[in-house]
Amino acid sequence: MSPSPKVVVQTFDNYAKSQLTFVQNIAELAAKPAYIECLYESHVVKIVLPLVTNINPTVRMNAVLCLVRLAGHSEPCAKQIVCSKNLLSRLLGQLVKENKYYKKNCMNLVKNLCKYSSESTEIVVKECGGIDAILICMKDFDSFVREAAMQAITCITRLDVKISQLIVNYGVLPQIVQCLKEQQQSLKLYALSALDEMAKNNEDLAIKIVDLPTLPHVIHFLMPNFIDKKVQKSALTLIKNMVKHSLYLTENAIESNLFPEILLLMAHPDESIRNNSAKVIREVVQHSVQIAQMVVNSGGIEKLLNVISCSQELSPTPAVLALGYIAAMSPKLALAIIQSQALIHLAAILKSNTDKLTKAGTIWTLGMIGQHSAEHARPILSEVLKYIMNVYMDSSLDSESRHKCLIALEQILKNCDDFNVLEKLLTPIIPTEIMMFILEKISKILPKNAQARRSFITNGYLKMIQNIKPDINSELFQVIRAVNCCFPEDIIQMVAGDFPETVMKTVDKYVPQNDCIFFNRQLKSDEQLHKSYSTPKTPLSGEESVFK
Repeated sequence: MSPSPKVVVQTFDNYAKSQLTFVQNIAELAAKPAYIECLYESHVVKIVLPLVTNINPTVRMNAVLCLVRLAGHSEPCAKQIVCSKNLLSRLLGQLVKENKYYKKNCMNLVKNLCKYSSESTEIVVKECGGIDAILICMKDFDSFVREAAMQAITCITRLDVKISQLIVNYGVLPQIVQCLKEQQQSLKLYALSALDEMAKNNEDLAIKIVDLPTLPHVIHFLMPNFIDKKVQKSALTLIKNMVKHSLYLTENAIESNLFPEILLLMAHPDESIRNNSAKVIREVVQHSVQIAQMVVNSGGIEKLLNVISCSQELSPTPAVLALGYIAAMSPKLALAIIQSQALIHLAAILKSNTDKLTKAGTIWTLGMIGQHSAEHARPILSEVLKYIMNVYMDSSLDSESRHKCLIALEQILKNCDDFNVLEKLLTPIIPTEIMMFILEKISKILPKNAQARRSFITNGYLKMIQNIKPDINSELFQVIRAVNCCFPEDIIQMVAGDFPETVMKTVDKYVPQNDCIFFNRQLKSDEQLHKSYSTPKTPLSGEESVFK
């Protein structure tokens, strides 16, 4: 009987079908986290990896999909794949000849392999051809392939700045910027996200992005006629993370027409857009007094107050801190903030049930406003100080926020020139560290103000501080001593209840006068008492009653 070729063909067909069925089943199991540990113990990576070079393109594609899912759910599986450098290199090296689904899976694999550690990222990118594979996919016509490539770039740049610089040096930036010009909004979002991760933690990369140029395309998304909120929010986040690094980057953003669009967005109906716009302003105004002045002249204070007053789900902290940075730049700008009725909005935050961090940021801003002079501190002391004290004395406030509050209080109180305000702050429950600031300021007013000295005694504050027993080496002891020096020693002893010896000797030598009247009351007997209460005293007819 002669051999039949059909038997051979059938055998190979069965093998191919078995391979495909196997890899498809494994890919389905790998999609479920509950099976990952069992698959890992069954050496699934060693079995599936060789299939990425299979002659059947469907098997290859499913093998890559299986590896993507394994790497995404398990770091040990990802490490095994990275350690198989030769097979991984072959997988990424044959990318050019493969279809768009294979390319997308390869980019997802690169993303999942690089998300665990810098060491794995370096191996994938440098030794296994990861950069070349990314560049190939970034030039692909299919938008889904480019989206997957930008997700891989975002993951890589999030972990390692050096690898980020390497990718940029390979020329990936122009490809990303090109995606900003595409019609698909998803491409724009992924491009903005990749640029944001590059610019966030490295000024050199941010400068390279700006010099490309990129900002005109990004700022275009801030225009009033642009309606995609997600793209606008991502664009604002990118701008914020770029301008925060330096004055040079901020000036580039301004030259690219950041204003007035950024101010208009602070009146946007969407709260997240308003909040992110305030974050950009917060970063912009920190760099120079000229920029802060420009923001104020453009109506920036009113826009920031609008963000604060309209905040509901999101914290108004970015807008509050932006006001603080503006106020810190110059006394003139701080006065402009006071004149804009900002203190009413800031006081409302301190009175509300908002979180402690927001309140601490508000107090920091008030410190920036009140630090310049008595003119700046006076309205804060009269309108807001009691709310600041309430926040500071809240026992649930964390130590860092408490420290910020303390600094702000010191900055405001050092400029207080109203003795009556300072005097009323001295209560038994006031914290020692704040009492020290108040007494220090009072010690400088008392020597020149006789009325203040009299008031300090008659209102009981001099006596109150005598009852405080600080450590002799403490600052509070020195401050109390400075206040006491403003009064005669006899007065200090008297209010403290410790009369001088000269007074006590006068008491010892005192002899009562001879004409003093001493009244000796004689006690009545029980019978007399009874008669006095029981005897009726009837008035005479036509005459007044006389009790003898």
